[in-house]
Amino acid sequence: MKHAFLDNKPILLQPETYNRIPFWRMAARQDQIRCPVCAFPLRLIAGVTFEPYFAHAEDVDCSGLSLEEASGPDWLLVQEQVAAATAVADKPEEVETTEDPMIGSFRMPKKRSIGKSATVPSPAPKPPIFRKRLTPKKSIQHLAEQKRNESLHPGQQQAVHTTEGPLLILAGAGSGKTRVMTARTAHLIQDKGIEPKQILVVTFTTKAAEEIRQRIARQLLPSQARELVAGTFHSIFYRMLLHHQPARWDQQRLLKKEWQKWRLLRETGVLLGHDDLLALKENEALDALGVISRWKNEYLLPHDVAYREPESDTEKQAQQLYPLYEEAKRKHNWFDFDDMLIGCYEMLREDSTLLKRYQDRITHVMIDEFQDINRIQYETVKLLAAPHNNLCVIGDDDQSIYGFRGSDPQYILGFTKDFPEAQTITLEVNYRSHSSIVSLGYSLIGHNRERWEKECRSFHHEEGDAYLFEPEDEEEQASRIVDEIIHRQEHGAALGECAILYRTNESARPILERLSEAGIPFHYTQEEDSFYQRQTVRWTLAYLRLAQNPDDSDALKEVLPTLYISHEMWNALRSQAILEDVPILHVLPNQAQLKPYQRKHLQTVMDILTSCREGSAAQALELIYEDGKLRDYLKKRAKNREDGKDRWADELQQLLAASKRHATVADFLTYIDQMTQREKEWRTQRPLPEEAVHVLSIHRAKGLEYDHVFLPDLVEGALPHEYTLDELRKGGNAALEEERRLLYVAITRARHSLCIGIPRERFGRKTRISRFVAEMGR
Repeated sequence: MKHAFLDNKPILLQPETYNRIPFWRMAARQDQIRCPVCAFPLRLIAGVTFEPYFAHAEDVDCSGLSLEEASGPDWLLVQEQVAAATAVADKPEEVETTEDPMIGSFRMPKKRSIGKSATVPSPAPKPPIFRKRLTPKKSIQHLAEQKRNESLHPGQQQAVHTTEGPLLILAGAGSGKTRVMTARTAHLIQDKGIEPKQILVVTFTTKAAEEIRQRIARQLLPSQARELVAGTFHSIFYRMLLHHQPARWDQQRLLKKEWQKWRLLRETGVLLGHDDLLALKENEALDALGVISRWKNEYLLPHDVAYREPESDTEKQAQQLYPLYEEAKRKHNWFDFDDMLIGCYEMLREDSTLLKRYQDRITHVMIDEFQDINRIQYETVKLLAAPHNNLCVIGDDDQSIYGFRGSDPQYILGFTKDFPEAQTITLEVNYRSHSSIVSLGYSLIGHNRERWEKECRSFHHEEGDAYLFEPEDEEEQASRIVDEIIHRQEHGAALGECAILYRTNESARPILERLSEAGIPFHYTQEEDSFYQRQTVRWTLAYLRLAQNPDDSDALKEVLPTLYISHEMWNALRSQAILEDVPILHVLPNQAQLKPYQRKHLQTVMDILTSCREGSAAQALELIYEDGKLRDYLKKRAKNREDGKDRWADELQQLLAASKRHATVADFLTYIDQMTQREKEWRTQRPLPEEAVHVLSIHRAKGLEYDHVFLPDLVEGALPHEYTLDELRKGGNAALEEERRLLYVAITRARHSLCIGIPRERFGRKTRISRFVAEMGR
């Protein structure tokens, strides 16, 4: 139904009132929105592809007439009230008085209130787009009917039967790349008489290698499939190293995790005498080790980077750490994944006899995902493929998205320069996505300059659905995505065919929480610490807990650093609270060793926390941030961070946005405790893939496909990322092109529908729609 009662006043869902949906959604959560017929509480359902409506809980049977159907004097009065409510719904809200809102004896921070102004009022903001179809800027052709039933279209057949000499296969998204690789391998074995052990197939994931083996096994003898040399670069190169140098490459000596590398540096003593490096925080050290890994993938050794001009503090730290890290590994016989690549390359380059043995044995090489190759991998492949150069590389430069790992699309772009005799075949038919989705991706990626020009066609004649929607903030965005998933499930869609793809981990939290609240199973790989376990968030929540319970000693102990009180004072505080039989918070301002200004501030904090019991969770947070000086403390704490990223500010704003869904501090803390407990379950429970929504980063989604894809936060600073915008301001365009490729990958994961969220606020700040939206559609 479209109508309901809130505080005994009628409300009506229609385009003019859709901007009230976030407020009404919160009221519905608190059972304040009621059915005008039976007076039972109503839920608000607002997804993406359908109009919003109010609905009863499943166990409520309301047999009364709808407002539209009812008649009689009483109902006519109700209809008049609804009409009146509708008439004023589009008017701007009254401006608040200059009197600042109060909580107890405290005024809310002035900058948060809306005051009257003598200046000319600014124009009313543009109303949000509840839902709008996104039409591609460029249309594409469909595959001709007479070819649709063939197992391989002409381009694929040509790729399968071109077996001699270097070959570049440009395989667009959804173009049947794995089918071609399988058919080509089978053709080499069955029709060309090549022994399986003479064929090297390199993939970027173990899963992809296993899939090719399984497909081959269905076409050939099982023994032939087993003899095929297939795997990832690391697995194949490591097997070679282990065979020839087993003592040097004992797997027990492998540094698998980044933190293990940092521990090695700290515990082996190589940092002694380097006080600046010893003072590095763990996250700074891990960032520097990430730069070292990228350099190693580019085959840049310590002496190669020692005198280059660092582009950032992180690179400068990496220059200092690099030789020390290599020394520590060498002394204690450790190695990392990057060493496997360098070790194999140097082993083959330096032992010509061994290299020739491999070259004689391997006559055909096929490399998957060639756009993601790095220099050391490429140089090793060229050694193994020579002198036959029956080297087939398959990839899509438009899907090169791993620059942070050292991947460089220039290798696929420059392949025909390295091998002038190479043939190039383009697989231009997308078998995966409906035509409008293919067209959106094609329209977007065409704005990149550094790419192979390609034609693109769709196998499907069905248009598919692509929608934009503008929620109020990231919390409302998550609610609408979950409502849409429930709607699709009710209309027959499988949860396993729904995916939510995000650019950064910050986008995932509200989505996971809404899914959990709705009881929808999901797959999610935790890539970071829990949001509620981050230090900034823990401090803030500890203040809220103190507001609820001034005798919460654990909470007070947590926030002591933010009050510039040493932990050495802890025992004195606790002892005094016991002696005076008062809550531990109340003895805080009474410590004799405190200076007057400290005592004054601590008294203010205590008064704030007392007042917080009377206001909403959001109001309490605002007071803690501003009057309680938590924001100032965090700003001072972070001012010397080299990357300049104020992550703490985003975390405060995320917490504030989440709190607005809860009327009281107690409700909010109860909710957080529930989410913290549920998160422990997320980490252990693994529902079947077909029975759960997939929540993952765009980077992780590469190579996957789903019927329905949701892309949250398509705004400037998220996608394209803020780092990219910084690079753009410095004149660099490469990062922007990679971000465009990243969005292209996300779009082309969708088979049937695509829903793009553009929150009007993110982390409490107004947003600007991503430039990519205008590039791909209208």
